[in-house]
Amino acid sequence: MKLLAVDTALDALAVALLVREGDRIDVFAETEIIGRGHAERLMGAIDALLARAGTPLDAIDAFAVTTGPGSFTGIRIGVAATRGFALAAGRPAVGVPTLEALAAEARAIVPGRAIFAVLDARKDEVYAQGFTAEGAPLGRAEVIAPALVAERASARDAVLVGTGAGLVAAHAPALAVLPAPAIPGIETIARLALARLDACGGACDKPSPLYVRPADAKPQDGRRLARLTPEALLGEAAR
Repeated sequence: MKLLAVDTALDALAVALLVREGDRIDVFAETEIIGRGHAERLMGAIDALLARAGTPLDAIDAFAVTTGPGSFTGIRIGVAATRGFALAAGRPAVGVPTLEALAAEARAIVPGRAIFAVLDARKDEVYAQGFTAEGAPLGRAEVIAPALVAERASARDAVLVGTGAGLVAAHAPALAVLPAPAIPGIETIARLALARLDACGGACDKPSPLYVRPADAKPQDGRRLARLTPEALLGEAAR
């Protein structure tokens, strides 16, 4: 099994190739914090990673992508590219929510504790989702006031993780804040995707953007939107 995972939901441009042979799993990964410019650099990053791993694109068995919450444009780029690859190759694709990946990493560091994954959504709000110690979600991801997250997390003696953790902890100083990376690791995302594919037998739902707040950006012009379709992104990859 060879799985290509992509993360463009936040400030990172991250790609990973997970290779499973029997019980052995190897992951080739590259991550760069770029803020913006994912559309211009994603295909080059994938090409470079596959070249380093000695794996052609047509050898990929499945694809994965982070679905958000996060940057509206970044999420759309990653999902469009991944679905385009999967469609062209006739292979399955799966989505991994950003907050779920953050919580999984936190749970590995502090097992046995409930986790609230929290990202700074600006405008005095955070993207947040709680998870039990076993990893079960406590409701859906939502955009919410930090004070309300603090109340919910305190009730479960949860650990906070993510870029919005400090905003929440300001309302409940007793809450533990995990000094973990602000973005989920692409290797974690690839492994979660592999588990999802195993669970669904390769027949998972297609990845879709997870938007929890209406977009407030200005509409983009036609040329820009055309470039973000799966067909256009695949065209860029072929050049």
